[in-house]
Order: sequence, then structure tokens, then C-alpha cells
Amino acid sequence: MYDDFNIPDGLSKLGEKTAKAIVKKVKELDPYASGGGCTAFYSPQEWRERGEEWGCNSELIVVYDGGDLSPYFNGDDDAYELRKIMAEELDELGVYSEECTCWYSSIHLQ
Repeated sequence: MYDDFNIPDGLSKLGEKTAKAIVKKVKELDPYASGGGCTAFYSPQEWRERGEEWGCNSELIVVYDGGDLSPYFNGDDDAYELRKIMAEELDELGVYSEECTCWYSSIHLQ
């Protein structure tokens, strides 16, 4: 069965741990959250293979185009508290998010 929040193969251990932590936190706050029909997580290798330009040297790519992850990562959303919650969650793992475009971010080691 397709799930917008599937964890991709090929992630580093930290990338996989981060993706799982993101899903856990988002589902705690909104049990009905989804990726809006788009795949939420990509490995850096998958991202390079798509021909994407930014975020290819990260631990994880987080896509939120039209999905419920957007307020946690997208600076254009006015969801300051949700971005703060996610930043704190990522900080506990020793990573941070960097917005690449208005529809995806990359996760990097601090």
C-alpha cells in the first residue's frame, strides 16, 4: 500500500532515524497528516537521480508540496510554532533543515 510517509531505502542511519522522528512528531500533532499525495521523503541518491539541483549532499530530502509537512519546514507558511517544534525535534537528533525551494527542504548534520 502506498503511504506518503514511506521511508526510502538508501538513507544513512541518521537519515532514516530523522525521517521516522519527523513522521512521529507530525502524527502526534495531527494523526491525519499526509504528504498531500506526494512522496514526502527521498534519499540523496534518489534526489540526484531525479536531476534535482539542491540538497543532494544531505542526509534526507523532505518534500512538502501540497502536504501537511509544509508548515513544519516552509518559511512561507506563517506557522512559526510548528517550525519551532520541528527545529527542536531535529536539533535533538543533531541535524537541521535547510529550505531548498518553497516545496522541499534538505536535512543536514549540524
